[in-house]
Amino acid sequence: MKPQKLFYILLAIWVLADLLQAIFTPVFSDEAYYSLYGQFLDWGYYDHPPMVALLTAFSGALFKGNLSIRFATVLLHGGTVWLIWKMLPHTTLTNKDVWAFFAVAASLVMFSVYGFVTTPDAPLLFFTALFFYLYRHFLDNPSWSVALAVGVTFAAMFYSKYMAVLVAGFVLLSNLKLLKDKKVWIAMLLAAVLFVPHILWQVRNGFPSFQYHLLDRNDGFHLLSLLEYTPNQLLVFNPVCFCLALYVCWQRRKTDDLFERACLFTIAGFVLFFWVMTLKGHAEPHWTVAASVPMIIVLCQELRKDHWHRWLMKGIVPITLILTVLRFAAPALLNNNFLNILGDRKKFAVIHKCCGQTPVVFAGSFQDPSLYRFYTGENAMQISSLYNRKTQFDLWQFDKEVQGKPVNIINTNVYQRGVPRGYDLIEKDGVSFYLHRTKAFQGTNRIQVSVENYRVTNDSLHLDLILCNPYETDFVFDNPEFPITLHVVYMQDGRFTPITSPIDSGMVIPASGSLRCNTVVKYIPDAPVVICLDNVVNRSVNSLPIKIKVHD
Repeated sequence: MKPQKLFYILLAIWVLADLLQAIFTPVFSDEAYYSLYGQFLDWGYYDHPPMVALLTAFSGALFKGNLSIRFATVLLHGGTVWLIWKMLPHTTLTNKDVWAFFAVAASLVMFSVYGFVTTPDAPLLFFTALFFYLYRHFLDNPSWSVALAVGVTFAAMFYSKYMAVLVAGFVLLSNLKLLKDKKVWIAMLLAAVLFVPHILWQVRNGFPSFQYHLLDRNDGFHLLSLLEYTPNQLLVFNPVCFCLALYVCWQRRKTDDLFERACLFTIAGFVLFFWVMTLKGHAEPHWTVAASVPMIIVLCQELRKDHWHRWLMKGIVPITLILTVLRFAAPALLNNNFLNILGDRKKFAVIHKCCGQTPVVFAGSFQDPSLYRFYTGENAMQISSLYNRKTQFDLWQFDKEVQGKPVNIINTNVYQRGVPRGYDLIEKDGVSFYLHRTKAFQGTNRIQVSVENYRVTNDSLHLDLILCNPYETDFVFDNPEFPITLHVVYMQDGRFTPITSPIDSGMVIPASGSLRCNTVVKYIPDAPVVICLDNVVNRSVNSLPIKIKVHD
């Protein structure tokens, strides 16, 4: 059999395996979240750029169930494998090279996983492969058409995931002479122009993605983050491929082959960049997955050298076989919620039976309402609090639609010290959660509080506040079902110190109106404050952080 024919047979088997895996493996909570992206298309989202939303929107238009999220991912991954294959030299191709290629690709753990699991990394891998494919053509034929295609592809990479800038940055760093080529500058300008709609979206929404990725994830240096980085990378790729790839990066660091230099710079660059990033917080293991594309290219070229092939295949083939077995076993394990890494479908069925078609509000979790919507098709939403991060639900503001209307509030945490006030403990079919039924929901998350003035006297902080109500109903502080308290929360060294603030409990903020009030609390020096409103559901953050300055 000719090598090219063997390749396409194995590629078809690869895509079919991904398709079956996509159908039978339960949906992960983040995938359900991204499926909501596709139902509410926009130029941006709180956590990521919009490419993953296009994938789930396309899949959802064609299928129901798991494939409504994953079908486009399966197709893209097949294209990713094909593009990587096309970048390998085919002059002395043998069947052994074809088998080695698929063994290497299948042995890279997260590269294989993103063949059927839909996250922003799936389109990032595809457009990274396309970017390298076009770059190779540009080196051979630096035409305007290829340069413009590179610009469009770079924009698509960036629309997939922000770390695409690292791919382009390391390629550029490997060949600084590119900066002398006006075609490269035009390509970068084209990419920037294509990215303008997303930048405008960020401006309109207060740069939420940049705030989240650049500031909110900066939790300071922890020794564990540094120590766990290398073991995590061994798992993301696999020990054999990861170690050999780094060895080749060192051995071939002075290569004159510009395409090979781009591959080596990207592999080493990703590994070193995120290792350095552990100095300011935890680095997610999969953040380096884009390096899989050049890693497969480099390793497959090394496998054609006789002195590597025998012992390297002895390491890669067993890993590939083990991962293949695990892939076949994954649906059964995950359907039993093995390792508790995805939502319990039975839990949402029980909640749905209790709540019917009444909208469900989940306190704290963005995964639960996403999975509830996916499994039941009913309206569900998250309301965030001081103690969890903001998500896309904060931008969608679905809770505005149910203000003053009947909802069921769910808290799936089972407490040991009795039932929280206003909640009923539901225990059914092995599922436990707290349920609060209300006929007129009064949420606090959209109330905007600004500090008009403040002063410090002795050990007291005096605050003059303006409270704005965007809801279409009056906001009542002494609501019998949702009584409101105001808290000044001091933030210091990652800890929150809430102080209940004395206010007039009879206050009412008129619908779409505002109200001024004053309060006095104990002053804690050198600690920024936020203003929070509290009810039986959550303690919401209602102001920007304020740094109190004491003037002599």
